[in-house]
Amino acid sequence: MAMGDFHLHSTASDGVRSPAWVMRTAAARGVRILSLTDHDTTEGLAEARAEAARLGLRLVPGIELSTDLGKSDVHLLGFGFNVESKPLQEFLSWQREGRIGRTRKIVEILAAHGMPIEAKRVFEIAGEATVGRPHVARALVEAGHVASVQEAFDLWLGNGKVADVQREKLDPPDAIKMIHENGGVVVIAHAVFIDTDYVPAVEQLRGWGADGLETYYKHYDAATVAAHQRLAGRLGMTMSGGSDYHGLGNPDDREIGDIPFPDAAVDAFVASLEQAGVDTGIAGGTS
Repeated sequence: MAMGDFHLHSTASDGVRSPAWVMRTAAARGVRILSLTDHDTTEGLAEARAEAARLGLRLVPGIELSTDLGKSDVHLLGFGFNVESKPLQEFLSWQREGRIGRTRKIVEILAAHGMPIEAKRVFEIAGEATVGRPHVARALVEAGHVASVQEAFDLWLGNGKVADVQREKLDPPDAIKMIHENGGVVVIAHAVFIDTDYVPAVEQLRGWGADGLETYYKHYDAATVAAHQRLAGRLGMTMSGGSDYHGLGNPDDREIGDIPFPDAAVDAFVASLEQAGVDTGIAGGTS
């Protein structure tokens, strides 16, 4: 079990567990330094910080931003940035408004295909979280249209499916600049999802200023980890690791900390954050 996990989601975005639950479970599983990286929001960080302080965990401020690179969907993890930054929060508010409009369009498409649900109910399920497709999926299960969240994605909501509605996203250079200007570093998440040959994309993102590569990802085998290590080493990038925990029960899900992230690699990543001068948290709080 890894002592660090830098890719975690909660009910503040599309996870199914509260930020406090994520902190408690991480601690119980031996994780000692971590980051809550909800999609396009920092709303869960206050709750996570309070619980991390109680447990003596080291919590690094985090977020996951969605960007477009040509026809590819690129996710960028931001770490150690100034959570209180007004420009950052204004952007995130704009992103949330885009998610609301996207949800309404998805509901319309589903109704047109004989699967009516109410947008109001989707927003109720999301609660204070940033609404997303998992909340629509749960509404579909509740209405009896599908048997599970996974089925909802497999048949209707997954990438390229009938009700997959794209939302406005940042260009990668703008996202990287935003995180940098607000005191953070940028790590490319799960590069294997960008393209079969992800190397050119990683090289381009590095040229735009991306600082790191998520190397020790949840289901990567030894060969994939080694390939990422070589690529990151050649490009001079720091190497992070994360479980991408959502708690959705998908076949390839991993539990918090269940990642091929050796302690020495965790230490090296944290040291790179410290060298960059970002907020890396301290035991019982944040710096």
